[in-house]
Amino acid sequence: MPMRWPIRNQILVPFALLQAVAIGEISLSASWIAAERAERDSVARLDQVVETLNASQFPIRSAVLKQMKGLSGADFVASGDSDSITASTLPEAVAKEIIRSPFTVTSNSGKLGEFQPVSIADEQWLVGGVQVFRSPEVKRLLVLIPERQRQAIRRDVILPPLLIGGCTMLAMAVLSFVIAAKLGTRLDRMQHHVRKLASMQFNELLPVTGHDELTSLATSINRMAQDLQQAAQQIRMSERTALITQVAGGLAHQLRNSISGARMAVQLHLRRSPDTNHESLQVAIKQLNLTENQIRGLLSLTRDAQLEAVPGYIDDILQIIKDLLEPQFQHSHTQLTIELPVEQEREKLRIADAEQIQAALLNLLQNALEACRPDGKVRVSVTLPDGFIQVVVLDTGPGVADAVRERIFEPFVTGKPEGVGLGLALAARVAEAEGGTLTYERIENQTQFLFRIRQVRSS
Repeated sequence: MPMRWPIRNQILVPFALLQAVAIGEISLSASWIAAERAERDSVARLDQVVETLNASQFPIRSAVLKQMKGLSGADFVASGDSDSITASTLPEAVAKEIIRSPFTVTSNSGKLGEFQPVSIADEQWLVGGVQVFRSPEVKRLLVLIPERQRQAIRRDVILPPLLIGGCTMLAMAVLSFVIAAKLGTRLDRMQHHVRKLASMQFNELLPVTGHDELTSLATSINRMAQDLQQAAQQIRMSERTALITQVAGGLAHQLRNSISGARMAVQLHLRRSPDTNHESLQVAIKQLNLTENQIRGLLSLTRDAQLEAVPGYIDDILQIIKDLLEPQFQHSHTQLTIELPVEQEREKLRIADAEQIQAALLNLLQNALEACRPDGKVRVSVTLPDGFIQVVVLDTGPGVADAVRERIFEPFVTGKPEGVGLGLALAARVAEAEGGTLTYERIENQTQFLFRIRQVRSS
C-alpha cells in the first residue's frame, strides 16, 4: 500500500513553497536594490562634498577635511606635488601609506573616480580620487570609506526587507498550516463518519460548519446517510414482509379452502334439510363469505401476479359489503349509513377491478366498525368529482394512535393490539393500482378515510 499523503499537505506544501520562493525573491531583490541605492546615495553625497571642496576659494586644511568627515562619514587625504601630504583626517603614518599605495585612479572631471579596494594597516578601505584645480597647494584629494562602514550601511538597509520577508513567510506558513489543519480535521471527521455509515451506523449526523464546498459535502453526506437509513429500513421491511407474506399467503390459501368447504357443507345441509332454521344458517354463510372476502384480500396483497380484473359497480360493491357486515353492525348497535349520488348515470359508478376494490372497502368499513364504541355511527358517502369515484368513510371512533399515524398505510403497522396491520395497506395498494389515493384525516372528532379511484368508462 503506497504511503498516505494527507490532502492538507498536498494543499499546503506546494503553495507554501511557491509563496516562500516568491517572498524570498522579493525580499532579496528589495535588499539588493536598497543596498545599491544606499551606495549610490553615499557616493552622490561624497561627490557633492568633493565638488564643494574643489570649488571653494579657501585653503584645504585638516580642520576643513575633519568637518567634511563629520558630514559625510568618509576620511580624506589631500596631497600636493610629489605626493606630499597637505591635509588629512587620518594619522600621518596611515595617510603616507595610502599615498604610497598603488592607487592610480584619479578623476580629472571634478568628480570622484571609481572606488578601489585598498588594504592598509590590516584594514580594508575603498579609495576614490579626484584632481583639484583651484588650490595651489593641493593637487589630489583622496576619499576613503572603511569597508566595515560600507558593510554596516549595507547591513542596515538589507536587514529590514529580509526581516519583513522572513516575518511574512513565517506568518504565511503558520496561517497556511492552520487553514490546512482545519480543512484536514474536517475531512478526517467526514472520513470517520463515512466509515460509520459503511458500518450501518446511522444514529448520528455529521456536524455542518462553515460556508464552503466542505459544508455542501457534509450536507450531502448527511442526506446520503438519511437515504441509506431509509433504504436499510426498507430492505429490512421488505425482507420481513417477504417472509411474513409468504407464510401468510400459505395460511390464507389453506384457510380459504377450509372456509369454502365449510360454506359448501352449510349450503348442502340447507338443501337436504328444508325444515332447519334458515336464518341462523344464512348468518353463518354470511360470516363465512365475509371471512372468505377478507382472505381473498390478503391473498391479493401477498401474491405477485394479479388475477384478471373483473369490472363492476361501486354501488353493488357497497351493498355486498353492507350485507356481509350487517350482523356485526347489529350486534354492536352501530348505525351504518350509505349515501350514493342522486340522479347520476350508473356508468359513472363503474370500476375496473370489483374484487380488489371490494376487499379494500370491506377493510375500511370493518376498521370503522371496530373503531366505533357501542352505539357508534359509520357513514359512507360516494361522490363523483371529475373523472374519479370518491368514497368517504366516517366513523365516530377515537382515531388512529399518534405513534403510527405517519405509517398506517405500511404493511404490518397497526395501532390495535390484536391487529395484523394488513387492511389499510391492502386498501392503499388497491387505490394506487386504480390511479387514486387513500388518505386519513381527523375532522370534528370523527375519523375520515378518503378512498379515491379513477372512473372506468364502458367501451
